[in-house]
Amino acid sequence: MKSSNKIRIGFFCFLLSVLVGACSKMDATYKQFLENGMKIYVGMVDSVFVYPGSNRIQLGWLPPSDPKATLARVYWNNRTDSVDVPMRTESRDTIKVMLDNFDEGTYIFEVLTYDDENHVSLKKEIVVRVYGDRYQNTLLSRVIDSYEIDDENRLNLVWGALPDPAVYGSEFIYKDENDMTRRLFVAANDGVTQIENFHPQTIEHRTLYLPTTLAIDTFYTAYESQRIKGGPIELSKAGWTAEASTYDSNGNRPASNAIDNNPSTLWVNRTTNSPSYPHTITVDMGVIHDQLEGFAIITRVGDAAARPKTVELYTSLDGENWILHVTTDLENTGDTQFIALNEPVNARYFRLIGKNAYNGGNNIALAEIGMYIR
Repeated sequence: MKSSNKIRIGFFCFLLSVLVGACSKMDATYKQFLENGMKIYVGMVDSVFVYPGSNRIQLGWLPPSDPKATLARVYWNNRTDSVDVPMRTESRDTIKVMLDNFDEGTYIFEVLTYDDENHVSLKKEIVVRVYGDRYQNTLLSRVIDSYEIDDENRLNLVWGALPDPAVYGSEFIYKDENDMTRRLFVAANDGVTQIENFHPQTIEHRTLYLPTTLAIDTFYTAYESQRIKGGPIELSKAGWTAEASTYDSNGNRPASNAIDNNPSTLWVNRTTNSPSYPHTITVDMGVIHDQLEGFAIITRVGDAAARPKTVELYTSLDGENWILHVTTDLENTGDTQFIALNEPVNARYFRLIGKNAYNGGNNIALAEIGMYIR
């Protein structure tokens, strides 16, 4: 019995020592709350809202329910930088503070509240990303997949997939029927854009990004230009001149007949002692025209005789240096044929060299030749 009592007394002493040690540790843990008695803490802010921007950041929070909280202090850069923000106790609206002139990067912010006696709350810590040029330089433009100008001059433009979920929309700049510049915002969820009374032109577009739904700044890609093309529009031939390698003077069929807008008149090569192919006609448009898309040709209407078959088509800026764009077989028809270039060009002069005829003879007959834009 005495041995059993000793065991019980020993176990009781062990438990007492454990409890005393635990209390000591608890004392140390809560020592921060004790300063000449219980330490007074001010109510801390609840959720902190982050409004990221371009080299700046805005933070916001609801005022704490503690009416004693009169000041919030925001720290960053390991508390080497800070800003004080007065609290509004009369309103529960979100309190916001704008912080400017930040380098792009990630920051840790701490928000603490104080009362008039400098009692402080526990800290509220948030991790924030500030955006800038590095972010903007990574952004991709939303592409235009396809477009069509219908018979009522309505543009139907189909946008490609969004390159990033942060895309907010696109900005589309064009000129209306009165040649006034218009800016159109296209929301990210719009897949098709329609514009009435649209005429072929070069438009500009860029893509807008909001890195988060609360972002205070919009980021933009660089403008991209794109030619929106309609059907072929032949250039006016007023003021043009034409020369040919030879022409039929007896039949009054000079090179100028091919640019007189009259398909019933013809340019024909010299028929007396007729030279064989090739035959050449060269046109001076008088001024440089931009964005030429191709050639418009009528060989001969109503009569297949001497219609050219294989032709070479050239352009030039100065009449001396020539670029060969197309070697092709024309159709054996009297209809207008539009021969497209691979890429739009700028030119003042153009030239056709006929290489052979459908009937195998030496002569060439050409009703009209010109150039078109779209």
